[in-house]
Amino acid sequence: MTKSSKGNLHVVEELYNQIPEFTDVFSEDTFYIFVICFVLSTILVAFILSRFITIKPVE
Repeated sequence: MTKSSKGNLHVVEELYNQIPEFTDVFSEDTFYIFVICFVLSTILVAFILSRFITIKPVE
């Protein structure tokens, strides 16, 4: 490896170490709560947008 690629790898490793692990962010309960809220909000946004967006066929 060249010196610049080792430097790039060091930067990537430093950035990777700054990102928290999944288990640091979520417990099992909080993950399920997050998924339920995410799904419900996605359905709500899709429903609201469906009232304002009309798809017309191309002629």
